[in-house]
Amino acid sequence: MNVKEILNQVENFNENRNYWFVRTDTGKHFDIFYEGNYIAIGWDYLSLDDIFKKSDSEIKEIIGKKENLDPFNSLQKGKITAIFNKISTFLKLRKGDIIIVPSRNSERLAFGEIVEKEPYEDTNAIEMGNYFKRRKIKWLERKSIFDLDPMFYQLKSNQHAISKVDRYAPYIDKVIGNLFKKGDKTHYILNVDKQDDINFRDLNKLMDNIEYIINEINTEFNFNENLDEFFVKINLQSPGKLELIKAGKSLAILAYLLNLVSCGIDPKTEKDPQIKSIATKIQGKLNNTKTIIDTLDIDTDDLTQPFANKTKKNGN
Repeated sequence: MNVKEILNQVENFNENRNYWFVRTDTGKHFDIFYEGNYIAIGWDYLSLDDIFKKSDSEIKEIIGKKENLDPFNSLQKGKITAIFNKISTFLKLRKGDIIIVPSRNSERLAFGEIVEKEPYEDTNAIEMGNYFKRRKIKWLERKSIFDLDPMFYQLKSNQHAISKVDRYAPYIDKVIGNLFKKGDKTHYILNVDKQDDINFRDLNKLMDNIEYIINEINTEFNFNENLDEFFVKINLQSPGKLELIKAGKSLAILAYLLNLVSCGIDPKTEKDPQIKSIATKIQGKLNNTKTIIDTLDIDTDDLTQPFANKTKKNGN
């Protein structure tokens, strides 16, 4: 692969997308949503036709009657408004927004992306009168909460039917992507699966090797990147995550080179002369880095995933 092809494998995360936590009726709909590739919201006495054709006041009047709530009572009026807002929020979710849904007791969380601009109604669900207002979802990950950052325990405590959780975006991004660009920075996630204590020297050596390789890449390709603007976020509870963050192109090249050695591919077999040159020059350092990756039980499936299909196509 050449540099352009490598950079094309980096996912682009939209800075302006929103993140939402959508309840599943105490987990009852979790598997149904996941297997059906959608999410849905209740209050089934309102159809999409009702919502799109009637005024807000008319919709609130229907909610009040169906929920047996008095719009002239300030507390009950607030409940009517809350239901109206939840339905409106669900229907206004944008294509590309990220959705998280919990199973029973939030023991599992599914992460997905809205893939269609408009909501829809399922005919069969309408006949059953059950959760027929829906959004199409592409599921990206399904994880046990015990395998996630402890921060997700805060997220699961949210009891609203639908709630905006943008403040958790940095944590969610690390679950759904391992090599992505957001804004002007590339993020590369290393998932450390080691159950025992992390050896300080192993971790320090890994960081030294990565810095060395990044410097060599920057020189070899004349990227002229600011090497002082290179950051790391570490959350290692054994297991945990190590996140490398850097503007420019060199981090993506690093990811590709680590992909090669993790697959057991000799970098010297690369067809692109620039990639072959840098890989040959630092092969010893790459091999040493692979040894440390194995020692720390860094998930090599995640390391190779961004380039898996392209590597196979190239016959490497």
